[in-house]
Amino acid sequence: MLRRLIADALAAPAPRIFALPVGRPEKVTVRFRESEMRQLAEVSHQRGMTRTGWIVALVRSRLGSPVQHSPNEHEALRAIVRELNRIGGNINQIARAANTSVLQGRAVEPDLSVVQEAKLVIEREPRAVA
Repeated sequence: MLRRLIADALAAPAPRIFALPVGRPEKVTVRFRESEMRQLAEVSHQRGMTRTGWIVALVRSRLGSPVQHSPNEHEALRAIVRELNRIGGNINQIARAANTSVLQGRAVEPDLSVVQEAKLVIEREPRAVA
């Protein structure tokens, strides 16, 4: 699984780098119906943003600017990165222990049921994050 993820990442095209916005901000007026305003208020509130902030983020994302996250999303992403770093550290420790055992002439006998369970968790988690 890790080999496939690394191979996919290496084969992926380089990310497009977007130009930073330049110039002073200008005002745009947009009219919505009352029902749409309620929906905008609800959606923006769920994201922890103002209506204007959410509309600006939405338009910028359609223009190809980097995604703008709400404060709650930033915190969730930070937690995900911390957890991924912990997982990476655990994987490194496992690899180091296995390599040390092999160098010392001891056979490494993995518990296949544990490996299978870990595989299922790894496959399930990206869907949960999405």
